[in-house]
Amino acid sequence: MAVVDEKVDSFLRQPRVAVLGTSNGDGTPLLTPMWFTWEDGGAYMITGRKSIKWRNIQLRPYASLCVDHRDPPYASVIVSGPIKEVDKPAYEIIRSMALRYLGDKEGQEYANQYKDNPMSTVVFHLIPDRVARNLNS
Repeated sequence: MAVVDEKVDSFLRQPRVAVLGTSNGDGTPLLTPMWFTWEDGGAYMITGRKSIKWRNIQLRPYASLCVDHRDPPYASVIVSGPIKEVDKPAYEIIRSMALRYLGDKEGQEYANQYKDNPMSTVVFHLIPDRVARNLNS
């Protein structure tokens, strides 16, 4: 597990849309914008069990997540590491993300569609073994 210092941790706790990079079966990259929640030393995300990104993760359970700030002063953190499916309710994770990204009212409305923890949704966790950062420090 890579060391994540306080500045990186603080940056990753901000509500930014990240880009998840996985490998397709032929070795080409698949880049997907993602919501995420940074806790327990890694990034929690959700996706559909039938999504291409989940199939990629099942074939090669390793990915990179790029989180950036696109206005001056530019900043970024890229964490890479193994992916593991976790046994956490999808509702718990998506509610945390939806409130973070959409605010209280809209976030709760969005999260409510996951209240029954649909089996078609998978929660996964990326624990970084590599961290690249450009935080102007």
